[in-house]
Amino acid sequence: MKKIVLLSITLFLIFPLVKAEERVWCLITDNGESVAMSEVLCLAAADDDSTFAVVLTNGSTIGGVRRAHFNLEIPTGLTKPSIVVAKDILHLTNAPAGSTISIYTIDGKLIQHTKSDEDIDVSSLPAHTYYIIKLGQTSFKFRKP
Repeated sequence: MKKIVLLSITLFLIFPLVKAEERVWCLITDNGESVAMSEVLCLAAADDDSTFAVVLTNGSTIGGVRRAHFNLEIPTGLTKPSIVVAKDILHLTNAPAGSTISIYTIDGKLIQHTKSDEDIDVSSLPAHTYYIIKLGQTSFKFRKP
């Protein structure tokens, strides 16, 4: 009986600690996306727009946010697409299969279309230049080495 009581007390004391460790400070957007603050790089807004973008540490953005608040909670675990630049190949991770990817110059000129389920060959693009990749509502800036 003593062991059961001690075990119950131990579980009663430890269980809230385990749950507390899972909870982190999150930014919650007005459309319900929850992102851990450790993944938020900055918030970007323009003077002439009523929305702002949440820029994440992996280079992706959550755009069109009108309101956000902060709360201690478990992140929803939404995995955002990200890119890795390796020489003349862009490797996409966590991109929805079959999605169309568009590559633009910094001034907005479309230069390439491809599908997300393949690596992107950028050997024909000039080096040491910045480009924008658009995948759905997510945009990335990358610099070709």
